[in-house]
Amino acid sequence: MDDSNNLKKIIDQADEAFDKGNWIESADLYTQAYSMQQSFSINKGLAASLLNQKRPGDAEAVILDYFNYYLSEPDTAELALDIVLENNDFLLANQMLNFYDSNTLSNIKPEFLADVTKRIRVAEDRHERSFKPEKEKVTQRLLSIVTESTSQQIQLLRKLRQFNRKDYIESAKILLENPLLHPLLKSEALENLLKLGLDENVDISFYGKNKTCNPSKLMPIMSTDVYLKMCDELEKLLTDENDAQMENFKGELSLYSAFVYPFGDEIITKPTLWTKAMLLRYGLVDDSQISDNQGLDNVKTWLKRFDELINTFQE
Repeated sequence: MDDSNNLKKIIDQADEAFDKGNWIESADLYTQAYSMQQSFSINKGLAASLLNQKRPGDAEAVILDYFNYYLSEPDTAELALDIVLENNDFLLANQMLNFYDSNTLSNIKPEFLADVTKRIRVAEDRHERSFKPEKEKVTQRLLSIVTESTSQQIQLLRKLRQFNRKDYIESAKILLENPLLHPLLKSEALENLLKLGLDENVDISFYGKNKTCNPSKLMPIMSTDVYLKMCDELEKLLTDENDAQMENFKGELSLYSAFVYPFGDEIITKPTLWTKAMLLRYGLVDDSQISDNQGLDNVKTWLKRFDELINTFQE
């Protein structure tokens, strides 16, 4: 039996298990199918199975692969909202509302949006009552976040996802102004403000410099010019690499872009050189292919700095 027939058989079995309410079996089968072929239809089945299995955290991780697809239809948007609210992830819920504010979709009606907004506000208010004591502790810990381990900092930022829009924004501003906070945590907070549609100048401590930016005017990290130009150069240089290897390299380039977000073009002034410098580390280009040796020394200095930051992030 070829792979396509085998995949269809697994999906049929998953659909049958789902229809019978056998959530564990359907989740296992959809997971198996998803490992063979990533598609929105399989993603939906897996997400719904996980939610019915009382695993909303896993379900949310799944829907993020196709999140904008979910928002394009009322039925799938309802499923996404069920999952998000089950996790008390009001950051993502409010980012959903901003998505609809920014994108006019013919099949998403005003009354549907009004209902979604009401559901989010009711859930926020209900959660706020029980979450308030913990929320006050989280807000206090933000002021000294850099005294905690990296893993504790990451957990603390996850707690912020339970904040309403206004309080999340205020907390994110505190993070961005902290000169000692890890750049990856800052870039995550800033990209979240972009997805919330925040249209005002915010202060950010950026490698020892005090700067400002307007989140609503930014591009997501993986849509920035510096990232896209580095990827273009990568594809020119590595025409024979397999897809998995190419994705690994693009992942490393996205990390560079995140480290210098949102002022990447001030540091990655020559994206093609940065790509070559990365490949030089892996022995996939040699010095003769890099003419700008003076610029290369500067790039290597930054890459060494990034290495140190990655090591602290993994501690």
